[in-house]
Amino acid sequence: MTLPSSGHGSPPGRLFAAKGLAPEYLESIDELAAACIAVDGGRLKLERRVLQERAADQSNDFMWFGPTGLVGFLGIYGFRPEQVELCGMVHPSARRQGIFSQLFDAAIEEAAGRGVTEALLVVDRLHEAGAAFARSIGATVEHSEHRMVLRREPAPFVFDPAVRVRRAEAADVPFVIACLAEAFAFPAAQIASEEAEALARRFPGTLVIERGQDLVGTVRVDSDDKEADVYGFAVMPQFQGRGIGRQVLSGLARDLVAEGMRRVGLEVSCTNDSALRLYLSCGFDVTGTEDYFAVSLGS
Repeated sequence: MTLPSSGHGSPPGRLFAAKGLAPEYLESIDELAAACIAVDGGRLKLERRVLQERAADQSNDFMWFGPTGLVGFLGIYGFRPEQVELCGMVHPSARRQGIFSQLFDAAIEEAAGRGVTEALLVVDRLHEAGAAFARSIGATVEHSEHRMVLRREPAPFVFDPAVRVRRAEAADVPFVIACLAEAFAFPAAQIASEEAEALARRFPGTLVIERGQDLVGTVRVDSDDKEADVYGFAVMPQFQGRGIGRQVLSGLARDLVAEGMRRVGLEVSCTNDSALRLYLSCGFDVTGTEDYFAVSLGS
């Protein structure tokens, strides 16, 4: 198997592949992220809740420790069997030493060993160094996503009393998978049953949307006591154009604010104009953009 490689020698310090993340590691990652964002701006898509729930039997997080502590981090995020996302950072004072290359090579080797065929390196559009690294290994932008934050009141809409949202149950898993597969074009038929259930119910916040007796869509809310993010929002094609999406998203946003969330966010493909218009009409504004650079792990 031919993998992209940094070509750098070993920088000062040591690489550590963690299995699960102890609280002290999470704290160090938070501090490193804050230091990077203070210099670079933008966002690092580190999926804090995912990091908190890492399994202890698999290496998904690669850390570089220098003389002053943690100076580099790269995480593997597996949302599809054949594809992973990678997001990481290096402290501004420790850059241009090959640290990110070491982290990247270790993560790619781990992913390839699992049979993954493609990795997506997630880079904020403000982070030119990350984009330059991606281009240096021959990666190309597969897609880009705007991140959006609720900042305004939603536009008026016609309320349909037949539409309701409830928590997903085990019996809903096949529908959720089918709906996500339809919306986001992943091969549902190739996913094993246990993987399907994990995908459909990755967090307790997976919900299904009903209209009368019909299941019409799904959405997932990932929240803590301060912030909430909306993921996997999809309405089946035959039920689109009826205002269901606007009603559901506006209602969710209203409820989350009422619960005390200081930030409600979501992401949308830069080429999905209809979804972007919907989210804007629900009171969300674009706050930044991430590019997803594709790296093939094929032989």
